[in-house]
Amino acid sequence: MAEGFAMIQGMKQELHIKVSGDLEGDFAVTEERGEGEFVITRESSPTSLKEIRERSGARPATAEEFAAFEAEHGPFLPPDGEG
Repeated sequence: MAEGFAMIQGMKQELHIKVSGDLEGDFAVTEERGEGEFVITRESSPTSLKEIRERSGARPATAEEFAAFEAEHGPFLPPDGEG
């Protein structure tokens, strides 16, 4: 199974903001408390796959799910140097 593949069910788009002034950096909104009020967390850089899975509720695909994905979309190929 490929390490980077994860099953993501109903993933909500995470909000990101950039803060400048006395406090600077990239942050993710972790909670919306009310109109215009948010709880933010400093983005770690780089974000690990484990952190992305934890925040999004994703999980590693089973061998069967990965095989079904490859059957539908084709096998994963090695990088060809593009991009």
